[in-house]
Amino acid sequence: MSWTRSSYAWDAGRSTAIHDALGPLVADIRSLLGAGTGLVVYEPSSGPPLLLASDVTDDSADDPLLPNEPLRLPPGFPHGRLEVLSDLEIHSALRDRVVKLGSAVAVPWRDAFGTGSLVVGNTAGAFAPEAADLRSCRRDAVRRVRAALRGARQAGGTLIENDLNQALRHIAESAASSPDAGTVLASVLVAARNLFDCEVAYLSIPEYDGVTFAFDQVLNIQTPAFRHLRIKHGQGLGGLARELRSSVRSLDYARDPRLRAAPVDETAREGIVSAMAAPLLVDDQIKGVVYVGNRHLKPFTETDETLLAEFAGYSSLGLKRREVDEYRDSVVQRKERERLAHDLHDSVVRGLLRIGFEAEAAQHNCQDDALRRRMAVIGSAAEECMGMLRHHLSVLIGDAEYGQPSTGAEVLGQIASVRRGPGIDRTTELCGPCPDALIPPPAAKALIHVGQEALTNAEIHSGCRRAHTALEIDAESFELRVADDGGGLDPTALDQVLAPTSPHLGFRSMRTAVTRLGGRLTVESGSLGGLQVRAVLPRGRL
Repeated sequence: MSWTRSSYAWDAGRSTAIHDALGPLVADIRSLLGAGTGLVVYEPSSGPPLLLASDVTDDSADDPLLPNEPLRLPPGFPHGRLEVLSDLEIHSALRDRVVKLGSAVAVPWRDAFGTGSLVVGNTAGAFAPEAADLRSCRRDAVRRVRAALRGARQAGGTLIENDLNQALRHIAESAASSPDAGTVLASVLVAARNLFDCEVAYLSIPEYDGVTFAFDQVLNIQTPAFRHLRIKHGQGLGGLARELRSSVRSLDYARDPRLRAAPVDETAREGIVSAMAAPLLVDDQIKGVVYVGNRHLKPFTETDETLLAEFAGYSSLGLKRREVDEYRDSVVQRKERERLAHDLHDSVVRGLLRIGFEAEAAQHNCQDDALRRRMAVIGSAAEECMGMLRHHLSVLIGDAEYGQPSTGAEVLGQIASVRRGPGIDRTTELCGPCPDALIPPPAAKALIHVGQEALTNAEIHSGCRRAHTALEIDAESFELRVADDGGGLDPTALDQVLAPTSPHLGFRSMRTAVTRLGGRLTVESGSLGGLQVRAVLPRGRL
């Protein structure tokens, strides 16, 4: 394997060698000729034209073309000869972006892999260098561009090869130290994200029917809807990768015409724009699909696609079919238990919570002592049943969601997974000086419980139309705030809720979850006009 081979015609993986080598050269030549814009356009022997590098000094450069961005060149664009051009327009083939030059000069060159042009010019006003300067510039520019490309391709290819070897070594070490397929697959995700310097990585594995793949392990995925997607054969990017049995890339997922029945809405809500996927083949059977993606536009290239295919192929060598099948079975069983637990929580537990609230209200407003006692018994029975059911649900899922430290985004995602009231707008926010800090399992479980309980209370009883959940992480604590714009409580009622002997079921369970970890729970007027539930857990005691 050698990434210095001829197919390495542009940047890929974490390498920016070509762009970094050509950028200063473009700036130098643009400055020498007195132009405001400089571009290096490359037309490989196969595939669309690409932007390799650019340098712009005009004020209009707030949305520049990206390295590797595919282009549409105008008819009559010069190939093989120097030309002075007017009213030149170079369009992005990826988005609504165009570079317009009122006058420009195109300096062409050829190499073994395609044809390139150095384009320098101005967006407005005349640009007409002296003929002698142009001839001298052409000789100098072509020589320097070719030399820069040769060196950059060699340096970039070496960097990619080193990065790939490092990624595979990470996976091999994980496979050698643990026989568990889940641990090896987790290391595959980490290595893939690092190899391509991407924001997210995730893995899907087959369910029992062998046709439907469900997302299992994820890195930096925030929305429950995306995490719980189930992908059929041929559906979306992963389905296409399975159908073709090869890696595929999508530069703009929402607008990719190749993707059939793609989960565009869920992907958009997760914020993923550009992504790649590759199948993991074990004994010639697809046992998983590994994905990498970004929440910003990233023009993955053919070289990226080839690199991901090699990465997936070598990663599969450390996996054994029996271990992968056993892991798949355990994941499917766990997901079914989790689904059942969530369904019961959203139906039975919420029903018991409503019974308890209504019993409390009736007890508070009733003048008949006997009826008040009966309401107290009903409320107490509802609370007892709710506590027992929650305990059994926790046993049912084996606290699988909390077995490993969680990120703040994962905690917010779990809070948001509780059923939403009709017509209610929810927002979330992860803030503080340490947003990337991992949250220990007990703290994550307590924060999720408080967040879900507070959202449920607000949406059932306050009449709110908005609810905002914020998780702030600093060096000392994890602080969760759930605020709504509902009716709130008058001072007397708020004092009763905050009292240590408060009979309020929801607040009592939240207080218990927080205080047993040495934290504190407060209820106060919120910034949205209703109530704000605030839970603070000290990091030092967890």
